[in-house]
Amino acid sequence: MHIAYKTDAGRQREINEDSILVDQGKGIFLLADGLGGHQAGEVASALCVNEIHRYLREKIDRITLKEVPNLLIEAVVHAHKTIKVKSMSDPKLLGMGTTIVALLIKDHDAYICHAGDSRAYIIRDGIKQITKDHTYTGHLENDIMLKELYSRTRSPILSQAVGTVMKIEPEINHIGLKAGDIILICSDGLTDMLSDEEISEITLRHENKINEAADMLVNEANNRGGRDNISVILIKA
Repeated sequence: MHIAYKTDAGRQREINEDSILVDQGKGIFLLADGLGGHQAGEVASALCVNEIHRYLREKIDRITLKEVPNLLIEAVVHAHKTIKVKSMSDPKLLGMGTTIVALLIKDHDAYICHAGDSRAYIIRDGIKQITKDHTYTGHLENDIMLKELYSRTRSPILSQAVGTVMKIEPEINHIGLKAGDIILICSDGLTDMLSDEEISEITLRHENKINEAADMLVNEANNRGGRDNISVILIKA
C-alpha cells in the first residue's frame, strides 16, 4: 500500500482549519475540515481527528471485521460529544464543529465513516464518489428560508457535522479493495476547484509516484484560485 497526504491553507485563507491524521500501521486515515470561524474550526478539526484516532487505537486490535462499522460510528459520536463539551467551555469556541471522513482499512476491506461534505472517492475504471455530501443544497427549491440563506452565502448548508448538530448520524460505506485501487479523501477546497474527472486525470497521471499526485492536486486547486483550505489523502492498494 502506498500512502501520500498533503494539506495547504490555499490562496485566500490565513489559517488552515483542515486536519489530517494518518496511522498507516493501524490502517487509520482521518481528514477533517473545521467550521466556526477564526481558529475555532482549527481547534475542532484537530480535536476530532485526535479523539477518533485515540478511540480507534484502543479497540481496533480486539474486534472482528463485522464490528468495524459500529466502532467507527462510536468513535465519531465520541468526538462529537467531546467537541460539544469543549465548545461550551470557552466562548471563543462556541458553535465550532467539523466535517470528518474516517477511513479504516483492515485486511482488504475499506470502511468509510463520514459526516459533512468532505469526500471519499475510489478511482477504479474511472472515479466514483463513495460518500454522499451531507448538505441541504438539494432541498433548496422546497425551502424558502434555506434558499434565501444560500443566495446570501453561496455556500452549502451542512445537515451533518461533528459538534454542531444535536444528534450526529454518521454514514458508513464499505468497499472491498483490489490491487491498483486508489482511494482519495479530500476536503471541499479540492472539489470546489476541480471536477471529478480532473481529479481522476491528475491522480492517474502520477499514480506511480503517489506523492507527486497529492502535490499536483493541491497545486492545481491553488492555480484555480485556492478559495479554501485544501487537503488530500491518497491510498493506493
